[in-house]
Amino acid sequence: MIGKNVMKRRRYNVKRVYKQGRQDLPVILISAFPSVAFCVIAIMIFLGKLDFPLDNAVDFILIAILSSLGPIGFYNYYHLRRKRKIEEKLPDFLREIGSSTASGMTVFDAIKAASKRDYGPLSKEIKVMNAQLSWGISIKEALINFSKRLKSPPVERAVLTINQALDMGGNTSDTFYAAAREIEQIKLIEQQRRSEMGMYSIVILISFFVFLAVILIINQTIFAEFFKLQKEVAGAGVGGLSLGYIDRNTLRYAFFSFTFVQSVGAGLLSGFMMDGRISSGVRYSFILLLTSFIILRFLM
Repeated sequence: MIGKNVMKRRRYNVKRVYKQGRQDLPVILISAFPSVAFCVIAIMIFLGKLDFPLDNAVDFILIAILSSLGPIGFYNYYHLRRKRKIEEKLPDFLREIGSSTASGMTVFDAIKAASKRDYGPLSKEIKVMNAQLSWGISIKEALINFSKRLKSPPVERAVLTINQALDMGGNTSDTFYAAAREIEQIKLIEQQRRSEMGMYSIVILISFFVFLAVILIINQTIFAEFFKLQKEVAGAGVGGLSLGYIDRNTLRYAFFSFTFVQSVGAGLLSGFMMDGRISSGVRYSFILLLTSFIILRFLM
């Protein structure tokens, strides 16, 4: 008896059932090719192999960074948005299954009836589930396949709970009702966290634009006057004092570097504060990096 219980716990182990997969790996590999190409061009410009100004080398480096951040950032955003819509509709679907099974229908017939209703993005997954059931796949395997495609921790826990309840028997409708309530509670907690942490993300983004404005003001006032005076005296002493030489392009590249690093860091932190995932901040980094580059390119 103990051996059977051990085998059942192993069978429904989360790490065993839900193996980690990288659906975004093709996007990463595709975006890596232009990123590497632009980096090579930038290096050749720095080494003097290509007859381009050094400013173009900085441009190519930035384009390489944008090429690597943009596709994966917006790809993750698209899937995160789709996953949230599915999670929002999933409690309604589970409640309908629970209501149907309470009226005497089997789970198979309940899913078949639900596949004819409109659940937004979830409808496609329900139709896939219904098709798998019609092919002879068990209900438990169809639910596990659904959770593997979605890769959502609340859905994975709900599916494991439902499958365990189906194995042990009991009131099937109550199991689906309980799973629906669990997902709703998790989504409510996530929504509250996003609303609370969203203010911190806004503060981070505002701080970044304040930093960018300070860079522009310093460049247009203090350093503009300094370079003007440096040009006039050309290294000669003024009133017994001598001015050290500062290269304008070096300072400009330093400002670019500070801003670009701040763009990536602020974007990643904002996304993490908002969604609890570093990957969610990649698109923010892309937007901030592109915005800062355009502003600095035209105003510095």
